[in-house]
Order: sequence, then C-alpha cells, then structure tokens
Amino acid sequence: MSLMPWRPLRDLSREMMDLFERGPFPYWGEWKLPRVDIYQTESEVIVRAEIPGVDKQDLQLYVDEHTVRLAGQFKQSEEFKDEHIYRSERHYGSFSRAIPLPVEVKPERAKAEYRDGILSVTIDKKEPGKQNGRHIDIQ
Repeated sequence: MSLMPWRPLRDLSREMMDLFERGPFPYWGEWKLPRVDIYQTESEVIVRAEIPGVDKQDLQLYVDEHTVRLAGQFKQSEEFKDEHIYRSERHYGSFSRAIPLPVEVKPERAKAEYRDGILSVTIDKKEPGKQNGRHIDIQ
C-alpha cells in the first residue's frame, strides 16, 4: 500500500478556483479566456482550449506536474481603424491562464496540437504514489 502526499494548499487552491468560476456572479467566467475543457482517460489528461482567431505563432504553452499555463495574443485586424468601427464585441490583446490539472502528470510527455481554433494538449499521467526523484549513484 503506498501513501499519497497530503497537499492541503493545492486542494484549497483548486476549490477557490472552482468557487470563482461557478460563483454567484455568472459573468465572471465569461471574462476568463480561453475557455477550456479538461478530462482524463486511464493514462492521460487532455486539455482543450478554445482560441479562435489566434495564430499558432502567437501562443505560448508551459506544462508542469500540476498546471498548464497558456498565454497568447488576440490581434485586431490592421484593415479597420477605430473611427470606422460600428461595434466591437470581440476581445483583443494579451491573455494568460494557469489551468490546474486534476492529477499529477509527466510534463516531459506533453503533446500539443492546434487545429481549427482549438488547442489540444495531451499529457501522460504520473503513476500514483511514485516520487519524482531518481536514484543517484555516489562517486
């Protein structure tokens, strides 16, 4: 039987994120860009982020054992000047989002694909109870 590490602050952080995302103010979640779906299979965690209109070159992705960090920029078209705009409802500018993962993952095994405005990140799960350290031979 293996012991699982107790990480109360990480659990509290996830609960606080859930509170703000599903809180009493329904429009708070609308401002969080990009919108994501997170699910898991037996061996992987999959994060899908909705990022239409952003070039792949304008995205940055960082994965660690507990989090996916996504940053990028929505650029406004050069063909429109501010004085000619009748209505502008789309978001422009930089965005950044840290997405907590439901289980620990192996960041070195992460794969990402961007197609039709959807970024899909697939990361292998870390085996439960396995420590991150490695055996070091003493010289």
